[in-house]
Amino acid sequence: MKISDRPIRHATNHNSWSDWWRKLFGIPPARYRRVSEILSSRYLAEMQHVQTYTVLAERMQYPQFREKLLRIAAHEAHHAEWLADKITLFGDEIPRVPVSPPTAKNSWQSVLCDLEEAKHGSYDLGEQVQTIRDDLPDIAAMLERIFQDCEKHREEIRVMLMRGDPT
Repeated sequence: MKISDRPIRHATNHNSWSDWWRKLFGIPPARYRRVSEILSSRYLAEMQHVQTYTVLAERMQYPQFREKLLRIAAHEAHHAEWLADKITLFGDEIPRVPVSPPTAKNSWQSVLCDLEEAKHGSYDLGEQVQTIRDDLPDIAAMLERIFQDCEKHREEIRVMLMRGDPT
């Protein structure tokens, strides 16, 4: 059997890729798992924001607010792409995002609920960045960028609420 006739074996074992990256970065297993959990949870949060803002934009009667929500949703989708790239780079699987439509009575209540959830999530993100800064400064910088963008989005949504909330 020639070398070219041998079957090619790909490293498809999830644990082997994770172990390889962890060793490459010199990260202890517990910290590596923590980084993986942070990336996955942030990915889910970003994708849930995309869903929420897209659905709200479809319900929004004001075109300027609809456009702004769609722009924010696109930005959040971009964040999710960054996170997905890092998740797959680490050899992990991208989490499945459950579909969860807004449950509030009207668009403004949905925006307000999402704003409150995002506020709590941004505090968590700030803490998470600090826990990985020493081990993975590039990923920490990416998460800081996402944190800053989320803060900006929250402020834009707050302004929309003040200008358009009929209550």
